Amino acid sequence: MKPFSLPKRDPLPANEEQMSPAALRPAPNDLRSYLQQRSALGSQAPAKEPEPNGSTPPKHANGNAAATPALTSLDEVLDHLQLLAEQDAPRAVLVMASSPEIDASREAIAVARALLPHSRLRVLVDLARGPNAVSDELGLPRTPGFAELAAGTAGFDDIVHVDEETPLQVIPRGGLAVWPNSGTGSKRLARLFEALAQAYDVIVLHADRGTALMLRPILAGRLQRIVAVLARGQSKGSDSSLLELAVFGCPVLAYAQGESERRRSFLGRVARWA
Repeated sequence: MKPFSLPKRDPLPANEEQMSPAALRPAPNDLRSYLQQRSALGSQAPAKEPEPNGSTPPKHANGNAAATPALTSLDEVLDHLQLLAEQDAPRAVLVMASSPEIDASREAIAVARALLPHSRLRVLVDLARGPNAVSDELGLPRTPGFAELAAGTAGFDDIVHVDEETPLQVIPRGGLAVWPNSGTGSKRLARLFEALAQAYDVIVLHADRGTALMLRPILAGRLQRIVAVLARGQSKGSDSSLLELAVFGCPVLAYAQGESERRRSFLGRVARWA
């Protein structure tokens, strides 16, 4: 199965799973047309592309992430993903924190901004349920967002924002209290990911580890890469946590944050709490 390569399906009948018409009824072409118009209303600045440096993707990026050292440069991560982006669409990348103390929101934003030329339709979807949110970094409201979309209380037109610096579209995480449970909400979440796959050329997901593993039944086999963000110098115990990500069925690219990056993330959280 290609990542998020899903057949286009007609909208559900009104009585099926009681899904919100505003959230899921638009046909794929209609939704895509709306999203393209929404992007045009935002910044017209071209996406920031990584400077070419003649590098090749790290060999260990396609193998067992736990068996080789993690990358220590975000530029290396972006170089690898940029080359990957030259392959056939659609594409999907999950950027996730490997542990609760890690803030991977900045990495998720960097990956989403750099992954494709500005002429392609792409979205950054925040699925994190911890203290870190991409909306905080981008100066966007946290709600309504993906949680409300999944709950059927908001539609795409309520939650889609455009990044001020690039044509990247952003869906914030929404309110944690309305996040659907893993039982009755699974089919609804799966249909949402189908709709996103039909509408966008590229999907970048940001999640904490717990949420990513909770969504494994939906995401497994549909992702092209996982970027696992961990702390530089993390103990060998991180090997087992990276091996656990094999259940997603795609290569894992490990990136180790430096001390300055972790300190900056911590200070940012303190400022938001103040």
